[in-house]
Amino acid sequence: MLRYDVDALIERCRSGDEEAIGLLVQANQGAVFRLALSILDDPAEADEATQETFLAALRSLGSYRGAASVRTWLFAIAINVCRSRLRRGRTWQRVQELFLGGVSVLGHDEQAAHPEALAMQHEAKDEIWQAVQALGEKHRLPVILRYYHDLPAAEIASVLGISEGTVHSRLSTARDRLRVALSTAPEVQTEGQPRWQR
Repeated sequence: MLRYDVDALIERCRSGDEEAIGLLVQANQGAVFRLALSILDDPAEADEATQETFLAALRSLGSYRGAASVRTWLFAIAINVCRSRLRRGRTWQRVQELFLGGVSVLGHDEQAAHPEALAMQHEAKDEIWQAVQALGEKHRLPVILRYYHDLPAAEIASVLGISEGTVHSRLSTARDRLRVALSTAPEVQTEGQPRWQR
């Protein structure tokens, strides 16, 4: 969806134009689903959360003023939907495949030569996940938004309703805590540093 089409598209959605609503959903559904999946780690739950997000967004179109991008606005709604689902008794599951998909225990050539590398990588990611899981929500969500969804700090601030300085502070704290946690797990050895350590 092109940036200059957004205002006209939103207006059409507000008037109940089904084609425009379909275009809005189609343009953003994949990103919202991936965000929900990275939080809920359950495809069925993420699918339901995605649908709930768009229903909530369509009910709230009157509140969209264009100060943030449509994606940022939808992400803020999606996070609230996912938080609500978690509060209703659902627990955090693994996000390491999404957040740390590029972490390798050995180089690519070594992995091809050593089938046991897959088991080692799984163990390493389990250790990393324990560190990520230990983060409170206020640190975990900025990590997910920054390192999986590649949102800049300004957008993360808008999504979470906090200042940009707070985003930087929470990311810094999260990185420090992950480094400390992983330094006590000597079996986690990577060829290069994960992106959050760079």
